[in-house]
Amino acid sequence: MKTMNIFKGIAAAVLAGTLLFSCTGKFQEINKDQFGVSDEQMAQDGLALGGMLQQLQRSVIIYRDGTYLDSDYQIMYNLCAETWVGYMAPTLSDGHHAGWDVNDGWHRRMFTVKYEYGLGAYSDFEKYASEHKMTNELALAKVLKVATMHQVADYYGPIAYSQYGSLNNKYDALEDVYKKFFEELDEAIPVLENCATSGTTLLSAYDLVYGGDPVKWAKFANSLRLRLAMRVVYADPALAREEAEKSINSAVGVITANTDNAVVTEVGHHPIYEINVNFNDADTQVGASLDCYLNGYNDPRKFLYAKPAGDGNLHGVRPAIAPSSWTDYKNKAAKVSAPNASIYKVCWLNAAEVAFLEAEAAVRGWAVSGSAKDYYESGVKLSFEEWGANGADAYLANSTAQPAAFTDAVGSANSSAPSAVTIAWDNSADTEGKLAKIGTQKWLALFPNSCEAWAEYRRLHYPVLVPPATNFSNGVVNTNQGIRRVPYPVSEQSDNREGYDSGVAALGGPDNVGTRLWWDKKPF
Repeated sequence: MKTMNIFKGIAAAVLAGTLLFSCTGKFQEINKDQFGVSDEQMAQDGLALGGMLQQLQRSVIIYRDGTYLDSDYQIMYNLCAETWVGYMAPTLSDGHHAGWDVNDGWHRRMFTVKYEYGLGAYSDFEKYASEHKMTNELALAKVLKVATMHQVADYYGPIAYSQYGSLNNKYDALEDVYKKFFEELDEAIPVLENCATSGTTLLSAYDLVYGGDPVKWAKFANSLRLRLAMRVVYADPALAREEAEKSINSAVGVITANTDNAVVTEVGHHPIYEINVNFNDADTQVGASLDCYLNGYNDPRKFLYAKPAGDGNLHGVRPAIAPSSWTDYKNKAAKVSAPNASIYKVCWLNAAEVAFLEAEAAVRGWAVSGSAKDYYESGVKLSFEEWGANGADAYLANSTAQPAAFTDAVGSANSSAPSAVTIAWDNSADTEGKLAKIGTQKWLALFPNSCEAWAEYRRLHYPVLVPPATNFSNGVVNTNQGIRRVPYPVSEQSDNREGYDSGVAALGGPDNVGTRLWWDKKPF
């Protein structure tokens, strides 16, 4: 769908006062055919909002849900952020996209799907909830909107956001988008916290994540605000601290236990499973960077994240290789490690991530109750618990293990060890040394949440990754710094020229993969 038509279609729906299921146009049809009830009955028992809530939730991280497919996840995440942040490596093409010569047909889906599915559903939800004075449910929808759209902003930069749904399709500067995120979260969180205090559930029959539990939703919203606050720390330190401390010191608090992780409950198999098992006997395998850190640290999560190759070891694949045949990289050859994706969950945000954010806040001297060491070690322990791994205490005591060099088990795309960061906390280290530990362990704990991991890698510069075997960017990307963003969909230049031009102007640099985003301010 052309993106200009997305904006016009939603604007027309809002102005006409219709209740459409955004650009998919399926909401009324699905609910009428499936449930056989009138609009009045739907309003009475929550089916209308329940269907919209589920579409909002399914849009946060795409998976096969009856509208979108595992192949949509593949081109939105697996071939993009998942590859660029070192979690996976594609075993299906000539390597150009993995080497930063990006394919518009792949990365553009993050833009079009999130607008069609995410913001489209929110527009319908907002109209319906406002008309029926459903303040609590609207607060939840605002949080889901931010959870979805910050991924788009973190991929591209300036986006159409504050005036989405109107006939004005100009883009907001990324700084303004983030300030709008905080405004929306600041409005929604007190409402959710009031629900938590009163025990008011939120569409519990339809909620795919927390079953309507208001305490868990309030914790999630606070944790999301903390995530985004830390994202802007190098661009606006005062704003970052202000928003972070609101969440850390709130009455309800943030996610501190794995039982509160934001996991979608209806997913049969994570999309990575399908991409590895059912797409050409493996369109993706474990990446070289994950190989280096899991092997070098002898990490007990190693064979929970990955399957052993035929020789019993973990062997990753370096991105942007171009073998004459991919046969030896496929599952049947058993020469490289497949992702152990049958146990993966679609998780938006986990307790370990929050602990590492608090560790960084402590390093920066913000108002937190614990020490950086305590939060750091808690993050590692929470990750081990989440994955069912043993040996966290011994792991945290290891002060000598370092990431290993990468040895290509099939070809000759070897690489030196990406860094010398060790595991055990060191109170005597300088700020950068502490951030290196936090960033590295956070990257391991975020797996396989690649969109968040890639954003944090760009912000914090950790962990150091194995670079692609070939840099195909024609000098646009510094090999040691990595890809910084993705260009806008090519269709925007013709279908939405005014919006595209406003986005590039707000970007402050050329619309290419080397331009840094507003929050990407940390010096190299």
